[in-house]
Amino acid sequence: MCHKIIKYVFFSVLFICISNFSYGQSYPIYKKPSAIAVLDQEALFSQSEWGKSVLKNVEDKVSKLSNENRIRESELELEESELTDIRKTMSKNEFDLLAINFDDKVKKIRLEQADKQRKINIYLNKNRKLFFEKVTPILLAYINELGIEVLLNKDTVALASLGSDITKSAINKINEKLKD
Repeated sequence: MCHKIIKYVFFSVLFICISNFSYGQSYPIYKKPSAIAVLDQEALFSQSEWGKSVLKNVEDKVSKLSNENRIRESELELEESELTDIRKTMSKNEFDLLAINFDDKVKKIRLEQADKQRKINIYLNKNRKLFFEKVTPILLAYINELGIEVLLNKDTVALASLGSDITKSAINKINEKLKD
């Protein structure tokens, strides 16, 4: 009887060990970890030769618009002051007509200046989009060359080792390729 119990325990343990061994082998075993890198898209644009040129152009346009706005503002303040001075010399109806015309002029100028700012923003967005269209094939070839399987935007990564950021080397590669 004791012999039967020992035999029963032995086969039970053997069965449990074999089944656990087979479960352990059923999961895939990865010998090579995934190659993942990060890239700062904003820096890629703003530090590339293309991006620097576009941003310089935008900065010049914004500066010109700001100067224009200051000049217009001074002119309108002077005109408003003149209207205030002549108010006492004319009838209410005549003054109201001048005031309405002045308000219309101010609204028109504001719309024109806002439209200029909108055009600057459109210019920047179009150039940014065109830049990323041009660099996508360059980046794909570069990450293939490096053996990278996944490229993440730096803004979406919580932690990464210093060596995983390829932004600077990608900028150099892009500057080299876009010169051609």
